[in-house]
Amino acid sequence: MPAEQLPLPELPSIDDPRLRLPDRVNPMQPTEVDAAFDHPDYFFEPWWPGVRAVASAERGRVRLQVAGLADAEAAFPELGELPDQLAEDGVALDGTLLVLDAEGRPDPELLRARLSGRQPHAGRAAYVAADLLWAAGEPITRRSFRIRRDWLEAILAPGDRITVGHGYPGDGTLVAEALARLGIEGLSARRLSARYRAGAAGDAWLRAPVSPAQPRPRPTLALILRLPLGEPQA
Repeated sequence: MPAEQLPLPELPSIDDPRLRLPDRVNPMQPTEVDAAFDHPDYFFEPWWPGVRAVASAERGRVRLQVAGLADAEAAFPELGELPDQLAEDGVALDGTLLVLDAEGRPDPELLRARLSGRQPHAGRAAYVAADLLWAAGEPITRRSFRIRRDWLEAILAPGDRITVGHGYPGDGTLVAEALARLGIEGLSARRLSARYRAGAAGDAWLRAPVSPAQPRPRPTLALILRLPLGEPQA
């Protein structure tokens, strides 16, 4: 049979007993703090200007959990390539969905257009993974964030749409200063020794405000991922 006539593989249904990942995850919710800080047991990265999403991949099937969005896979079909970038099956990621404009800049208006269904193909979807919740079909939320993060970087190959966000341990004020120059409004701080907690994070995950420079630049995703060394583009 010619290759173009080969039948497409059938994706498992949501009720397939071979699927081991949960249908829904109760995500960890960050604790607000007043300002950026330095601490050797915290990992600092941008607070991405997108929407929180849990992305899972198992047996070729991709599921997206986005608060308030019943059919996230239909709204962001480009993320169906996630299994191709993973070195393991049965994986669940915690991260942020973005929609980029033609120049690769995160665009909140294009994101809202996608989420509302007004412009289902607006912009270019991207996903920045920050944490690993399941791997090889098993939960790893009881492992420390340090282990989960290292594991995430080992199994998710970077791509044009889906990537692991960059961050730095210890130097929260330095990262915040770089974020301010890039027009980013928040700093994420995850405690390296903490487990993943459903619901309130306590001190396991903190969010600090950042005062962006004025006029506020709109850097590309690629530039933001080079923090804290990158400088904003004109």
